[in-house]
Amino acid sequence: MKSIRSFKRISILVFGAIAILTAAIILVIPNLELDSNAYHPPSPIATIPPLVYPKFPSSSSLQVRKNVTYLTKSEKKAFTTALKTLKNTIPPNATLSIYDQFVLQHVLTMGFRKRLGATGAAQGNPAHSYPAFLPWHRQFLRQFETALQAIDPSVTIPYWDWTDPKALDIILQDDFLGPRGKGTLIEIPGKGRFEGGIVNSGLYDNWNLNENIHFDTVNMTTLGTKLLRFVAMPPCPYPIPQNDVNALMQTHNYEIFNALIEGAVTLSNNQFIPGWALHACAHSVIGGSLVDPKNSMRQTRILGTMDSIPSSPYDPIFWLNHANVDRLWATWQDQGHTGESFYPAKNMPFGHNRSDPMWPWDGGLSKPGQYGIGNLLPLLTPTSETVTAAAMLDFRKLGYTYDTIRVPTAHEP
Repeated sequence: MKSIRSFKRISILVFGAIAILTAAIILVIPNLELDSNAYHPPSPIATIPPLVYPKFPSSSSLQVRKNVTYLTKSEKKAFTTALKTLKNTIPPNATLSIYDQFVLQHVLTMGFRKRLGATGAAQGNPAHSYPAFLPWHRQFLRQFETALQAIDPSVTIPYWDWTDPKALDIILQDDFLGPRGKGTLIEIPGKGRFEGGIVNSGLYDNWNLNENIHFDTVNMTTLGTKLLRFVAMPPCPYPIPQNDVNALMQTHNYEIFNALIEGAVTLSNNQFIPGWALHACAHSVIGGSLVDPKNSMRQTRILGTMDSIPSSPYDPIFWLNHANVDRLWATWQDQGHTGESFYPAKNMPFGHNRSDPMWPWDGGLSKPGQYGIGNLLPLLTPTSETVTAAAMLDFRKLGYTYDTIRVPTAHEP
């Protein structure tokens, strides 16, 4: 009892298993400010293009992203060493480390709202809730992996298979991406007690976060300078059911696939309904939040770093989560959905059509408004690179593959 009293006690009321499961959708929806005028995916019975498969021979030059459970001790060490180097390296004429710049880019994707002062061509969040969710994050991972490889060319971003119960135990080791958080006790009636809090050992001895970039998106207050984790709290189960992934892979429409894997909607009887699954659920497995006991769809407080969607890249598990998202998309592409015909060419908000440049890789066409705590825009280092969704569709041309993807031969259909 004495040790329990030393924790900070937080109690929340949760009404029923259904409320617990559906509550977490608000982790994404308030951050993205979806409304009746926002983009919605097409009907599940919409017409799809003819199936198209990759038609090029294998290449030994492709770098392989591996399942985190298959990493050797030396591969883990190389990955974490490169992470720490990015976190502790501030380029000339910059005020943030290379790592923090990536986090800031992700935060500012939430700033594309006219009321926040956004200007330029981009319409809607360039990275979330619209068709560019997948290509935007493919480019984001590609840039981050390139930065890691500038330190150690052998490093690739491993992926976290959400359906594997062993994977999380391997990720949360001191010799890899660090343990669960400690110091705060969450009591959920009928579900038990859940400990979380600050992570300050292993990789995170000197992992200081910018308190203006690391914030609670509900209350717009800082989450402080330390990484926070509240692992495996309700509502999301772990491991994520394999059936959820199987159902995802059965769809043939890109826009539906994109929406379902992002995880803020699910399908039931050919109808889209608010839900919490896959990529979004994985964020919640690592993070954690509190909800209004009288309204399970209203989030009242962000607890962990990974549940602050804008700030979530501050937790290195973010990269493993999105590598798995990208792996599943790459697998789906090879299963008959290869090429440009499976990505919308027009009629989407600017930045989400096939040939539109995506911010921040749009040559200065767009500028986000003031989002977050304080004035973050002056902290961002501009990039001159121009990247479209079309340029991201062929992952092999980007120089990598996954250990679960068989490279087709030239004669295959």
